Formats: sequence, C-alpha cells, structure tokens
Amino acid sequence: MPRTTEQDLLALTTPGTVIQIDPRAAEDLGAFEELALTEAEALASAQIPPEHLPAGAGTTDMEEGA
Repeated sequence: MPRTTEQDLLALTTPGTVIQIDPRAAEDLGAFEELALTEAEALASAQIPPEHLPAGAGTTDMEEGA
C-alpha cells in the first residue's frame, strides 16, 4: 500500500529521512511559492543613501517592520 503525503511528512521528523513528493503535492504544500519584494522594500534593504537614489525612488510610505 503506498504511503500518503501525511505519512511522508510525519516521516520527515526522523533524521536522514528522504521522501519523494509529486510536483502537485509539493505545490499544494507551498514549495513553489515565491514572495517578491516591492521596489521600496528592495531599495530600503540595499541601504543606499538617499542622495544616490534616482529621482522619486523610495518615496512610497512603508509600514515599520514590514
């Protein structure tokens, strides 16, 4: 009897365990989810002094800690 995805995921708590999950199940589990930065977040993370930014760049208000 084939193992279920739930059984495979529980097996991951055992060190050295390797499991195979089909692409659809992996996608359902969020394996291919990509979170992109906004332009303002990218500029803020680069720590570029404001005088070196292009005109109008980074002028969007961002929430603190976002």
